[in-house]
Amino acid sequence: MSLESFLAFLVAMSLLSLTPGPGFLAVVARSLTGGLASGFAAISGLILGDILFLILAIAGLSALAAAMGEFFLIVKVMGAGYLIWLGVMTWRSKAPPPRLEAAAGRADLRRSFVLGFVVTLGNPKTILFYSALVPTFIDIAALTTGDVALLSLVVAVVSLVILGAYAFLATRAGRSITSPRAFRWLNRATGGLLVGAGVAVATR
Repeated sequence: MSLESFLAFLVAMSLLSLTPGPGFLAVVARSLTGGLASGFAAISGLILGDILFLILAIAGLSALAAAMGEFFLIVKVMGAGYLIWLGVMTWRSKAPPPRLEAAAGRADLRRSFVLGFVVTLGNPKTILFYSALVPTFIDIAALTTGDVALLSLVVAVVSLVILGAYAFLATRAGRSITSPRAFRWLNRATGGLLVGAGVAVATR
């Protein structure tokens, strides 16, 4: 892989991460009420989905992914439904102000991770990026195992840095909430973000 191809992929991946979408909404929502650990768990799920699509594109299995359209449609519908359901439950929650400095439970981290992974699988923008756009500026046939590992590392680092910054800011905002009334509004804002992410997944 040439330096030009590597830089082109780095820039394209950075732009993909910077563009607000369902993944961004999911990370911010989980970070607002679950804290930084939940936010990074969601990011980890997003990264796993991204790397999966990257490997499919590199292996020349884009046609297989396209043939599995019905499967991805099911995942898309289920993911959208889950996001909307979680958003409604969060909106209606009357829980006391959270202690974000406390460690998130395993169940919460697992839920956040699955949420991020499902959002990626159901996001057509991600599928298009890896199956159609990446091969236009990277010679897939010339890639070595080391190149694949390097590209996967770029996916992980870029996502961690950019989405991690959003998660950090959302966590700081969540920690500023202290009163029960303000927390109810936080729940509604978070629920709205999750519902918005679900609608975005369903309509794209």
